[in-house]
Amino acid sequence: MYIKEFCLHNFRNYSDQTIEFQQGINLLVGSNGQGKTNALEGIYYLLTGKSYRVKRENELILWGKRNFYLQGSFIASDRLLKLESYYDSNKKVMKINQLACRRLSDYVGVVNAVFFSPDDLDIIKKGPMERRRFLDFLIAQVKPRHISLLNAYLKIIKQKNILLRQEKNLGLLKNQLFAWNEQLVDIGSKIITNRWEFTEILNHYCQPIFKKIFSNNDDISLEYHSLGRKSLNETLEIFPEILQKKMSQEMEKKAVLLGPHRDDLLINLNGRAARLYASQGQQRSLVLCLKLAEMEIIITKKGEYPILLLDDVLSELDEFRREYLLNYINCSDKQTIITMTGADKKIINDQIAVYQVFRGNIRREY
Repeated sequence: MYIKEFCLHNFRNYSDQTIEFQQGINLLVGSNGQGKTNALEGIYYLLTGKSYRVKRENELILWGKRNFYLQGSFIASDRLLKLESYYDSNKKVMKINQLACRRLSDYVGVVNAVFFSPDDLDIIKKGPMERRRFLDFLIAQVKPRHISLLNAYLKIIKQKNILLRQEKNLGLLKNQLFAWNEQLVDIGSKIITNRWEFTEILNHYCQPIFKKIFSNNDDISLEYHSLGRKSLNETLEIFPEILQKKMSQEMEKKAVLLGPHRDDLLINLNGRAARLYASQGQQRSLVLCLKLAEMEIIITKKGEYPILLLDDVLSELDEFRREYLLNYINCSDKQTIITMTGADKKIINDQIAVYQVFRGNIRREY
């Protein structure tokens, strides 16, 4: 799958811009602050319905304007698809071939992309939320229904938290908590099952990739950590019982203390937590490994490579890992869009399209 043409209107620092991409490697070159990352963010938003940098769409609108509009022409499964995204005054519209989508799960996964930036080190370095976000997005690209499960689960958590804070009658509170816990177990178990399944798939792909890009003597292992159990069946079986045992503590704390919103994807290097014990270089290798595994999972599930978006990643990798990534890009039929502050002679050849980015304008050089 690939993007043929991409249009931005009033998005970030772009007023009106149309870009025609080629199927292979496309370089967006320019100094910092000119709009390279904004262009990739626009593509990502058009494909996913959200930004990876901010939570509020208002922050994406060009200063002084009231709305933004994104449109792209894509080839996926040998079909031409036109995707559109429009945002104005807290109203968001997503369209596929001019038909508005009622739910985000109807939209995400139609065209797939893998995005990789230096900020992805947060997957290793920061808390469980970053790792859950990575895992959930991977699942959603292959199983869009996962988005609906997450949204339904968040509504349950919100309502249960309100109940815990506001209900003063203990008898009534307990009865209502039983009802919410039933819903929490129903939806939460499906989320846990999806995450457990994809953690095992990630493990399968990550191990050989990591040995190639880092060391044949080191091992990466991924574990989905839910309710402290080591098997999916045991986790699902014990889930209702543990919720029941936690009820008194939740009533005391006035907060939901248990469920997949508290789970973690453990990333280990040689049996120890990479977040604590891996060096900076090892952490970069681990993130690169996760992203390449994500690519392979999508092609296995969907039958074609997703679009690869690399935001200033090559400058962050040492020479060996950089060469490995470039060889990976060149040796298969995938479209890649790369941002760089300067054109690298090691990358440039007659088959690569180079675009100059300057003050919210993109012009193809060769």
